[in-house]
Amino acid sequence: MKTRTLAAIALILLVQPYVLALQPSHLWSYSDTCAVFSMAVNGNGTIGLAFGYYAELLSPDGKLLWKAPTRGIAYSSALSEGGILLIGTEGRWLQAFKDGKVLWERELKNAVVSVSISQNGSLAVAGDASGWVYLFRNGNLAWEKRVGNYTWSVLLRNGTVFAGSDSGLYSFSVSGKLLWRDNPGPVRKVLTVKNEVLALVVPQSESWSEVVAYSLDGKVLWEKKFNGYARAISTDGKSVAVAGNFGNVTLLDLDGEAIYSVPLIGYAYDIATMGNYTVVSYGKTAELISPNGTVVWFERFNGTAYHVAFSPRGYFLTEYGSHDVQNCYSVIEAWALAGVSPTTPATQTSTRESFGFNPYVGAFLILAVVLMGVLLWRKRS
Repeated sequence: MKTRTLAAIALILLVQPYVLALQPSHLWSYSDTCAVFSMAVNGNGTIGLAFGYYAELLSPDGKLLWKAPTRGIAYSSALSEGGILLIGTEGRWLQAFKDGKVLWERELKNAVVSVSISQNGSLAVAGDASGWVYLFRNGNLAWEKRVGNYTWSVLLRNGTVFAGSDSGLYSFSVSGKLLWRDNPGPVRKVLTVKNEVLALVVPQSESWSEVVAYSLDGKVLWEKKFNGYARAISTDGKSVAVAGNFGNVTLLDLDGEAIYSVPLIGYAYDIATMGNYTVVSYGKTAELISPNGTVVWFERFNGTAYHVAFSPRGYFLTEYGSHDVQNCYSVIEAWALAGVSPTTPATQTSTRESFGFNPYVGAFLILAVVLMGVLLWRKRS
């Protein structure tokens, strides 16, 4: 008995440090009523939120810096490095906030479904639900262009405006000159990475999807097709993560080759990647995939997991909640990767359920049981 007890204690002490080290640390939580429709993180780690009928700004440690009412439901968001939060509303207003006050605002032709802002906040781009793209300089309209019937995505990068619509991909100079365009199909999302422009193409049927990479002057570099609806795409400048309802989470390199493809049993809402770590949300769950393609952590929430993001501060964000009119709320939580010390939580408003099963933890526990069996067999022998 003494030998078995000592062996059990030794195995617990052996396994426990690995179990603890593999779990991301919960850093902080922030919650409010109504739903988060868009979340933006700038290079400082500040977080801008289109939160119901409000624009909200959180510090990197999850504290509310300010909260300001918007003209209608805050639908889309972009955040400059200096903290100017650009909000597009369902009520066709484009509003720029600074320190909780309206810096400027303009009424557009339709619901503002996509926005982008320059690093210094002087240039702002918006796309609306009737297919128009607008560029504002210090709050004044510089030009507007029709690019289709619905502008899914706009992006302002290095003096160029990219717009994805139901009529394809457009590239404009900030002066409004059309540089090039292509129509691989309806473009739901536009991203840039190094010297490439990435377009997420999804037809109206949503029966398939494709990532098309272009050079900055509009030449097709590579294409990657998916047999299903790729709803979410993300890049950290070194790789591209894609997920949807096609059965897996795929991480691509900048040549379009798969780094890993991990099965996903569920419908992905959002995805984010950093340093080949990928976090994806689906249903009421978020999971973290390591650079070797192993699911190392997942968490089940008391609400639908709508958004995920990585912060340049070295942690990732999950957002979950309910869009039910009678019970509308959202909770944003920050998680540090293993080995990072947690900070003091900003609020204690989490309604999370228990930690999910970690496959690494399971492997260690199985190993512990096997070793215990071997020790007991040797004792009896």
